[in-house]
Amino acid sequence: MIDSGKMPRALPWRPPANEKRLAEEVRPIFWSNRPKSYLTRTSNWESYPNGRWGNSADPAYGTLSDYQFMKKKSSPEERAKCKEMWGGDISSVEEVQAVFVKASKGEIKSLPWSDLDKLAPETALVQDKLTAINSAGYWTINSQPRVNGAESSDPQVGWGRPGGYVYQKPYVEFFCSPDKLVGLMKHMAASSPSMTYHAVNSKGETHSNLGPNDVNAVTWGVFPGKEVVQPTVVDPASFMVWKDEAFDLWRSDWGVLFEEGSASKKVIDEIHANYFLVNIVDNDYVKGDIFTVFGV
Repeated sequence: MIDSGKMPRALPWRPPANEKRLAEEVRPIFWSNRPKSYLTRTSNWESYPNGRWGNSADPAYGTLSDYQFMKKKSSPEERAKCKEMWGGDISSVEEVQAVFVKASKGEIKSLPWSDLDKLAPETALVQDKLTAINSAGYWTINSQPRVNGAESSDPQVGWGRPGGYVYQKPYVEFFCSPDKLVGLMKHMAASSPSMTYHAVNSKGETHSNLGPNDVNAVTWGVFPGKEVVQPTVVDPASFMVWKDEAFDLWRSDWGVLFEEGSASKKVIDEIHANYFLVNIVDNDYVKGDIFTVFGV
């Protein structure tokens, strides 16, 4: 009878009911909006990270073919519903961008990269900025605001036991064109030393200022009578697993709505082939502003 959305969260993500995973305390941020995918990919792991994310979570992730909900747009009714929600036929990249802008404003229920049916409460803290960068050509699929010592009971960003304080490094994940990425990397190199990034396209071509084993804790909490808890990380190895899923969703969830050879299908295929998936972390969680590199 209690609204689950108003219940205190033990962690930034809600632990599954499966008691096999009760000790799980750490996850990569990439699946924040697709928890079903993450749970299915990791269902065969013999143990789950509890305290620190070690050796890129040594067990191998499951593949896309392991779960059927990737094909959720299989019925004509479901396809028609999604096509209407995302604006119908598209003839240009600009029309795709308009869909992302509407999603950032909460005017569209969800995009292929989210299982959730609404924006997270913390998104309200940066919603105007997210709308601005989507309008500038950086199409966001995941983010979190900067948090420096908010009470664990905070209704937007709080989690964990009472009497604690939580912290977050600002994070944003998005698709963008190669030209946009080049300008962004130059800007970060020249003026934003606190920012780390990783970019990859569907072919596996990468750009990064991180090492392959540089796991970065981006959420943590300090609570009475307990060690520091760091439940969310950015892990380069896991990002490379996630990128296959993220790019596949262009075709499996959006492109599938259109006929082969149609103008709409060609636009989706062009984006899939040429765009980059990028994540950026601003490691200055005290004074940093991750949105400055986008010019907003």
